Amino acid sequence: MIITLVIVAAIVAAATAYAIWAMGQEHRIETTAALDARANEVWAVLTDFPSYGEWNPFITEISGLLAEDERLEAVFVQSNGKTSRFRPRVLRVSPARQIRWLGKLGPGGLFDGEHYFVLEPQSDGTTVLTHGERFTGVLVPLMKSLLADTEQGFASMNAALEARLKSIED
Repeated sequence: MIITLVIVAAIVAAATAYAIWAMGQEHRIETTAALDARANEVWAVLTDFPSYGEWNPFITEISGLLAEDERLEAVFVQSNGKTSRFRPRVLRVSPARQIRWLGKLGPGGLFDGEHYFVLEPQSDGTTVLTHGERFTGVLVPLMKSLLADTEQGFASMNAALEARLKSIED
């Protein structure tokens, strides 16, 4: 009986130590793209949710009201073709400047991602897009391959956004 209690206590202590350590293991992905379009034009494409399936290889579906504290419905496609459906909560909307949302796996604290698009208008009429996500939670250390795949997804979305803007321009 005492040996069983010692084993259980050791397992609980190890799990607690891991959880404390893992909660401090934030992972950030950040990409940038120089876009030959004004910020309001980039904003128009980013917020045209019904058209995402026509051009976006990473977020193929998204719907909902783009307003703070609202929930969106989004489908993300990994490079292997597997899809994931999320219901992120919108954190911030600043027209022609930024969109931020928070997606969670489970109740929160397991694997959370704060996704963002920040638009920086340039004096020459172009826009710099910063597209990223900050991941936190106890599962972050175990999700390295998913996180690498996500970074590829951001890059492919940025390239597709640039192509979409050029196609609208023509």
